[in-house]
Amino acid sequence: MSRKTASRQWLWIASCGVGCTLLLLVGFGLGIADIIYPASVPFADAPGVKTSPTTDTASHSEQEIRIAALGDSLTRGTGDGTGQGYVRRVLSTLEKSKEKPVTLLNNLAVNGLRADQLVERIEKDSAGYVLKQANVILLTIGGNDLFQGAQSEQMSAKEMQLDTLIAKVDAGIVHLKQVLTQLRKWNPDALIIYVGLYNPFSDLQAMREIGNAVVQKWNDSAYAFINKDKNMMMVPTYDLFQRNSSKYLSSDHFHPNGDGYDAIAKRIVQSIQ
Repeated sequence: MSRKTASRQWLWIASCGVGCTLLLLVGFGLGIADIIYPASVPFADAPGVKTSPTTDTASHSEQEIRIAALGDSLTRGTGDGTGQGYVRRVLSTLEKSKEKPVTLLNNLAVNGLRADQLVERIEKDSAGYVLKQANVILLTIGGNDLFQGAQSEQMSAKEMQLDTLIAKVDAGIVHLKQVLTQLRKWNPDALIIYVGLYNPFSDLQAMREIGNAVVQKWNDSAYAFINKDKNMMMVPTYDLFQRNSSKYLSSDHFHPNGDGYDAIAKRIVQSIQ
């Protein structure tokens, strides 16, 4: 190798070294500048971050139906030989007609319960826990406020008088309003369905007129309060039993039988749909 060729090789190597050094210096300088003066990057455009649409209670309620039931023996299904009552019938019908899951969160009903007793029960956190999760709340109450003991002939003649029963309506409606108000406090958004009263003694001459009068007064007072809330409704049952007591009442002549509960369930499902 000649001296001239060797000089050219060393000159080329030196030039490469200088170039690499310059590149390193430029890259280092840009890195420092990016740290000191970082570029502004929108949060939604950051790598690996995806913004998802917000979901609220209303949209969740459209995906499934979550039912809480409470009240008296009608919600328990007393008188129905199958044990389904209106609650289970509502669930099974909705499952067939709706393309979404239908769940019974809990049935909190108690046989013989009056409205004043229900007020105390739903103020408890254990009841509130269930009610908060529901988007449909089913309620029956009031029959025992008016006629408790009548089905076993334990009511005295005075208790069956019109003025006595009217006084019971006035007292019971106050408690019903408290129940509905507390339900709305636990759950501001759920659809609350109150099942109206019927006269189980409409086929008895001695109780037909008086029973109809007090039941109608109860239902009218209940509706006047319920109608103020756009997400509450009262499902009427008075007409169902008025001329069909032998068909729809169980052997105790007070609670519905299977056919009676089926008729109530159909009304409720129609109101939900």
